[in-house]
This record gives sequence, structure tokens and C-alpha cells, in this order.
Amino acid sequence: MTARIDPMSPVPRYRQLAVILRNAIEAGEYPPGSRLPSEKMLTQTYGVARETASKAMDALAAERLAVMVPGVGWHVPPEGADDSEA
Repeated sequence: MTARIDPMSPVPRYRQLAVILRNAIEAGEYPPGSRLPSEKMLTQTYGVARETASKAMDALAAERLAVMVPGVGWHVPPEGADDSEA
């Protein structure tokens, strides 16, 4: 991923980061079932606060593009995953 966060943008940084990650998921950089970067890695890569990285991941989860696996981290849901049974 070569995209950057624009600190001068009116779009909140967490939204910018969520868009970067969404685009990477949709482009196949993170295939279904794969692990996403940790919040710590996102803070180092994009120069954002940990809370910003956390909010970005929560935004992806709300779009069903990411799921938290306790004790493991954030993942792209496997293909065909149906969380309507929850």
C-alpha cells in the first residue's frame, strides 16, 4: 500500500485509513481469510494515533470487511462467511 494520509484533508484520518484498507482488500492485497495489519503496524506505517487505527478497523468491521479474532487480530472475513446467524 502506497497511499498516504492527508493531514490537511477535511476527511477524518480514521476515514482516510479505512478507505486505504478497503481499497487494498477490494484489490485483493488482503484476500478472504487473511490477517490485516495490526493497529500498531498501522500507526507506524501511516503515522496515525492508535485510536485512529482502531476507529478505522471498527469502520471496516461495520462494513463487514474486517472481523476481530480474539487473541489473533483483525482478519478479512472468509468468502461466504454469513454473520447473520450471530
